[in-house]
Amino acid sequence: MASHDWDFLIWRRANDLLQQAERIHRNFLQVAAGAPYRASHGRTPSWEPPVNVVETDESLWVISALPGVAVDRMNVRLEGHELVIAGERPLPRCCSEGELKIWEIPLGRFERRLTLVGGENPLLLGEISLQDGLLIIELRKHS
Repeated sequence: MASHDWDFLIWRRANDLLQQAERIHRNFLQVAAGAPYRASHGRTPSWEPPVNVVETDESLWVISALPGVAVDRMNVRLEGHELVIAGERPLPRCCSEGELKIWEIPLGRFERRLTLVGGENPLLLGEISLQDGLLIIELRKHS
């Protein structure tokens, strides 16, 4: 095996270990901060869902990954110049009696706030749908 192949393997393994350490650290902080997987209502959010934003001539489309979240467990609203996506992803019923061994999927209360900038006119909340675990929000440009 050439020397540069060995270096590549070492760096790849080091990167894998760093990613694993980051997951463990994230999980530890969630548990230590009091965000147990059996979340209760009225608590502060423990995670933020990822989003993509796409702009067209007529609208802004916000796509948020929320697999496992039912429509009745989420809320989408405009607060001034902020879009707020909030809700809760509970632990599935099948797992309520077991002991959590690996925690990579965030559970409990979530909230994501996006500050809407640009344009003099406010955006209007348009179509909102949940498709295959993706929350799709249309913000129509008002003229």
